[in-house]
Parts: sequence; structure tokens; C-alpha cells
Amino acid sequence: MVNTINDMCEFLILYFQSRNCHNWGYTGYKQFRALIMYITDMRDIGEIRTIFETMIKSGWFKKRKIRGKTDYLFLYDYKN
Repeated sequence: MVNTINDMCEFLILYFQSRNCHNWGYTGYKQFRALIMYITDMRDIGEIRTIFETMIKSGWFKKRKIRGKTDYLFLYDYKN
């Protein structure tokens, strides 16, 4: 059982790597949220967003903003 946010992030990173999410290019938060909901069976949108923001702050995503739209690129081999 995954207990902490950091454990959850590590688990999701492994899942994103196995799904080759880095090949998607820049993708919106909505797609990553759907994957997180699917793999963790979590339904609390605030908690999912917190986990995603933690992964961004850890450097696993590159953020791109064009006008009002924000997209994210998953970095497969990012080293902390």
C-alpha cells in the first residue's frame, strides 16, 4: 500500500515510464489526471492535483504555456 505523496509519485513515475508517456510530447493535465485516477483509483481532484504538482516540482515534467493553455512533457530519464 502506498502511504505518502512521495511514494505515490515514485509509483506513478514508474507507471508513466512503462506507458512511455515521454513519447506523447506536450500533453494537457487532463490526460495525466485520467491516468492517475485510473492507476490509483483516487477520485479526490485536489489530492490528484497535489500529487501532480509534486511531480512537476521534482522535475519530472517540463511545462509549456502557450497563451492560456498549459501543456506538460514527461521527462523519462530525469535524475533528481
